[in-house]
Amino acid sequence: MNNIQKELSRDDIKLAAARALFETKAVKIDVAHPFTFASGIKSPIYCDNRRILGFPEQRSLIVSCFVRLIAGCESDVIGGVATAGLPWASFIASDMNMPLAYVRSAAKDHGTKSMIEGADIKGKRVILIEDLISTGKSSIQAVRSLRDEGAAAVELKAIFSYQFDQASRNFAEENCPFESLSDFSVLIGLLQKENYLSPQEAETALKWNKDPEHWGM
Repeated sequence: MNNIQKELSRDDIKLAAARALFETKAVKIDVAHPFTFASGIKSPIYCDNRRILGFPEQRSLIVSCFVRLIAGCESDVIGGVATAGLPWASFIASDMNMPLAYVRSAAKDHGTKSMIEGADIKGKRVILIEDLISTGKSSIQAVRSLRDEGAAAVELKAIFSYQFDQASRNFAEENCPFESLSDFSVLIGLLQKENYLSPQEAETALKWNKDPEHWGM
């Protein structure tokens, strides 16, 4: 573990990950033309974490943050949710010298028709990597796939969470621990401090986060 990883506290990680999103312009605001999540939710704010892949300094920092959190977990395999979680899982597995597996969104229709590729996960404790969590539904599908293939335990970690109550309920019902490097409240605080958001935009984002399913209706 390098010195950066040793020095990062949990609060450091939250702020560092939020700043990486800010510095790489991964955060997008558009109140007039809201973004649509895979869940169907309309949002005035969107985090495109794939942007970070193009920035070596911030990319390395995110990997260090993940490694810092995972180092304290009992785990055998690093897993990635295809496609957005797979690059991060690959970086982390390489850094930690651990086996790597990834979960497809659907089983192949040819060859072995596998849903999970890479390391054998049967009887293993898997740390599953996502880029972000909104409602958590797509992540939970990957968790179920790992369990169906015999994983002994699955824990999910993501770069960012929108902190929806629905996500907390969904993961609780699935009995799957989860956490993110950073989250909505930390990010909004940073964006306000950096004057990236106007007071009106910040207020809109906060109102949306309290009731995302009915925002703008």
